[in-house]
Amino acid sequence: MNKLWLPLLALFFCCFAPVQAYAMSEEEKITALIASVKDTPEGTQFVRNGKAYSVTEAIDHLNYKYARAKSKVKTAEDFIKYVASKSSMSGEDYLIRYPDGKTATAEAFFAERLRKLKSEK
Repeated sequence: MNKLWLPLLALFFCCFAPVQAYAMSEEEKITALIASVKDTPEGTQFVRNGKAYSVTEAIDHLNYKYARAKSKVKTAEDFIKYVASKSSMSGEDYLIRYPDGKTATAEAFFAERLRKLKSEK
């Protein structure tokens, strides 16, 4: 009878042991931040150097800019600071303009998205 308990006990701990949460890599966080731009309300515009761009154009620009800055971007926070927040040419902040007319800085937008990503793990 004792010989049956050991395999049953092992099976119990294997099946009911807490599953370790998967931690996203920094690259996965950055990719998720860029992809999260698609989750904005229809009609959202991304303002760069005074000109408004569509969501698709914003994603293309962020991917391009990230590819060029990858050597100095090690974390999602670096991505926000060096890539997604302001123009490297003019120094102007990037803005998010929602359909209702409200605006936010891209830095605040991505910081909030990163906070949510980290809380979901």
